[in-house]
Amino acid sequence: MPRILTFNCHEAYVHLLGKLGHSMDIVDGLPGRVSSRWDERSRPVPEKSRLIRLDDALASPRYDVAIAHNITDLLALRALALPKVLVLHVNLEARVREEPGAPDVASMRRQLSEYLTSIRATAVAVSVVKAESWGQACPVIRPCADPAEYDGFQGTRAVALRVANQVMQRPARCAWPAHLAITRGLATDLVGYNPELPGVAPAGSWGELKARYREHRAYVHSAGAGLDDGYNLGVVEAMMTGMPVVSLSGSESPLVDGVSGYVSADTTYLNSRLGELLSDRELALELGGNARRRALELFDVPQFVTSWNAALDRAAACFAGRVS
Repeated sequence: MPRILTFNCHEAYVHLLGKLGHSMDIVDGLPGRVSSRWDERSRPVPEKSRLIRLDDALASPRYDVAIAHNITDLLALRALALPKVLVLHVNLEARVREEPGAPDVASMRRQLSEYLTSIRATAVAVSVVKAESWGQACPVIRPCADPAEYDGFQGTRAVALRVANQVMQRPARCAWPAHLAITRGLATDLVGYNPELPGVAPAGSWGELKARYREHRAYVHSAGAGLDDGYNLGVVEAMMTGMPVVSLSGSESPLVDGVSGYVSADTTYLNSRLGELLSDRELALELGGNARRRALELFDVPQFVTSWNAALDRAAACFAGRVS
């Protein structure tokens, strides 16, 4: 079984990589992150994993493959001659918009392609649109949620829920004006790292986060067209719990309007439908049950594990010069 080196960039996603069952070292304590150290409130460190410093990883490398979650991670590994996989989590157009002084989209696409080729590395993306935004014809591996970890929806609180970080720093990507229109006049909780917003904070633990999915009546999602997808890991987890989702239309949305929740480009329509869900628990339970069944079809753990193991094999073959 391969030994993996990766980075503490997205605790929730790295925790999912633990589902592969491989030994994994996670580089921790890096600058420029919301939390420089692994945040146990978000997720526990995966089994068969340990947290290490980058210097320790580079000083005595003993890995079969490395997984980077952004270009900074990838560049940090330049001294290691081993198969590497770059995960494309963020739409390139969103990154260019949010980073002052960033090169233009065409330049960044070209630079990434040339660098991956030069080090014989590969990429995977979390959605088709994100792969296309970077100009990469690479495998797409959708996120997953374990149905044994996310279940038991009750909807006892007539309050909508959204889980998102730093919404005021990326309002276009989050389509924040649309979110405000969808939730206008309705009870809504935002959970996540948003220091600019009084009273908003991350969940105190993973258990607390899962309890909020179970207790809140509906989940809300919005994303800017061409800047992010019509769903994210929060939507996946909400659906797997059995929550109905009210969402702005977006690419690759797993929702069916009126079946697993409501999805539309019309925020007035979504505001009305969200209000109905908050006032009708039986309707929320019905649509939430449909959402869970849909999540079991699209976001199951075995499919995630199989796809990632194939990506690791592809990375090894590419590094060995057996595939382009």
